[in-house]
Amino acid sequence: MKSHDLRHTGRSPYPGPSKPFKKWEFITGNRISASPVIGIDGAIYIGSEDHNLYAMNSNGTKRWEFTTGDMINSSAAISSDWTIYIGSFDKKLYAIHPDGTKKWEFVTEGGISSSPAIGNDGTIYVGSMDKKLYAINPDGTKKWEFITGDIIPFAPAIGNDGTIYVGSFDRKFYAINPDGTKKWEFITGGSIYSCAIGDDGTIYISSCDRKLYAIKPDGTKKWEFFIGTYASSAPAIAPDGTVYIGAQGLNNAPMLSAIHPDGTKKWEFTTEGNILSSPTIDSNGIIYIGTSDGKLVSINPDGTKRWTFVIGDVINSSPVIASDGTIYIGAFDKKLYAITARP
Repeated sequence: MKSHDLRHTGRSPYPGPSKPFKKWEFITGNRISASPVIGIDGAIYIGSEDHNLYAMNSNGTKRWEFTTGDMINSSAAISSDWTIYIGSFDKKLYAIHPDGTKKWEFVTEGGISSSPAIGNDGTIYVGSMDKKLYAINPDGTKKWEFITGDIIPFAPAIGNDGTIYVGSFDRKFYAINPDGTKKWEFITGGSIYSCAIGDDGTIYISSCDRKLYAIKPDGTKKWEFFIGTYASSAPAIAPDGTVYIGAQGLNNAPMLSAIHPDGTKKWEFTTEGNILSSPTIDSNGIIYIGTSDGKLVSINPDGTKRWTFVIGDVINSSPVIASDGTIYIGAFDKKLYAITARP
């Protein structure tokens, strides 16, 4: 699922390549804004703005494609029974069998750009442009809906206790009980993008008010960090509690900020292009980010550059790492890339 787990930490259990080499590329019919997801059997799932969800084999051959009624710019989620869930701007959430056939569809009242999240009991949670967060049973029936004051374009996260966390463009961040009732809300000064949850239950959210917030599980503010400009992606959280988030600094230079768990700055890494996607952290603590100038950048935990791989077009996709160390990432040039260690 998006950002590797229900808490959106961005952590991968696998190491990435020491030196990048293009293994293969696959061309879709339109640009790729979504992030890839890897299934239990190693299949790679990627949505495209050509309306299709693609299932790819690790050798770059297409397994199947599933056509929706509008563009897909969210990531898929995969349940324990291998069902694939994906939302589309055609206002529908689709459940797809592993062979690419439709299991069911659930219709909302707005386009879906929110990646779905699956709870431990199999409930699927997804936000919609109709301002609602939906809880959907595994059979496709509605469990409940929670109404916010504006669109919900980004994925919910789920805490260890089953609390669902989601931000809305109404400037509020919501904690919702598993039964659909509101636990609490936290108000910021701008529209809210994505969130991530730390090992201690601290919730980190980015807002258009140019701040990163750390919120305690009871809904009170722990600290806030001024990131210079708004971040349109979720933060990632390393095992040591370091928080990584991409934004533009005070001098309008795009950068990745590393923040200590107490809210103080650890380091900054400047890039040439904007960081539009969430960082990924491999098992060695190395960070991977995509940039708007078409580069995949690998950064050491101390903030020094490890390597850069040039793709050549805007990257809005977060990288994902397979068990063999291959990185998969999409770009606006319509392609899904597989990047492995140089032979």
